[in-house]
Amino acid sequence: MKKELLEALADLVPAGKDPPQLLRQKLLGNAQRPRLRFAPLFGKLTALFDLGDLDLASLFERAEIDRDWVAAPIPGVQFFHLQGGPRVAHADNGLVRMAPGARFPTHRHLGSERVLVLAGGYTDEPSGRVYTAGDWHELREGSSHAYTALPDGELLFAASLEGGVDIEGFGKLGG
Repeated sequence: MKKELLEALADLVPAGKDPPQLLRQKLLGNAQRPRLRFAPLFGKLTALFDLGDLDLASLFERAEIDRDWVAAPIPGVQFFHLQGGPRVAHADNGLVRMAPGARFPTHRHLGSERVLVLAGGYTDEPSGRVYTAGDWHELREGSSHAYTALPDGELLFAASLEGGVDIEGFGKLGG
C-alpha cells in the first residue's frame, strides 16, 4: 500500500520535482493509521456492513485494541463483533482474525455469509481456491466448507453471517 501511495503522490508533483518532505510524511502517516489502513476497501466494506466511511474508520481504530477481541472456541481464531447498519442489523457482523496456519474446521452455513479478506489469505476446502486481500467470498445457506489461514501472516477478514454456522466438533456458532 505504501508503494501505491508513493506512486500516487509522484503523479501529483510536476515533472522533475520531488514532493515536499513534510507533505510526503503527513500523507504516509495518515495512510498508515489504523483508521485508514483499509480505506481502499471502504466501498466493499460499506456494501458488507451498511456503514459509512466515518463509522468504518472508527471501527478499525477500535479493532486495534486487543481487549475488544473475543477468543473463539477454535484455536487461533478471534472475533470482533460489531453492529452493522439497518440492512444487515439482523446478521452477525464483525471481523475475524486468525493466526498463520490456523484451520477453521468444516462447518455448514445455516444462512448466507459474505466475507471480504482484508489482510493475509486463506485456502478454502474442498475447492482449493486461495482468497487474499480484497477478495470477496459468498457462501450460500446449506453450503459446507473449511479453510486454513495461509502460513505467511495473520488472516483478517470482515464477515456478515446470517443464521450462524454448525461447526464439526463445536456445534452451532452465531445466528
